[in-house]
Amino acid sequence: MNRTLDSRLFLNPVVLKSETGKNIAEYIARSNLRIKDLQNLLELEQPQAIYNWLSGKDIPKVDNLVKLAHFLDTTIDKLVAVDLRENQAECDVPEKFLYIR
Repeated sequence: MNRTLDSRLFLNPVVLKSETGKNIAEYIARSNLRIKDLQNLLELEQPQAIYNWLSGKDIPKVDNLVKLAHFLDTTIDKLVAVDLRENQAECDVPEKFLYIR
């Protein structure tokens, strides 16, 4: 395999909203918590934010991710689905982020 190093090519992490919603739904089901329970624990006025997370319309803010992970007995990285996508920068990228192909 011939690998070339491009000082502008890097992997860019992208949060996958739909997959993140599926992960959150899975952990909610395992926890036996109801949406209303989470609404109260997260101190949300309405449950709509949670439904938006589950449907992939939105993702929780960082503070709610921390709380969700705690209440669902997991970690943030197990809730948030991430895909690394090849990207091209306009200027040189620090070596530790370079993508070698």
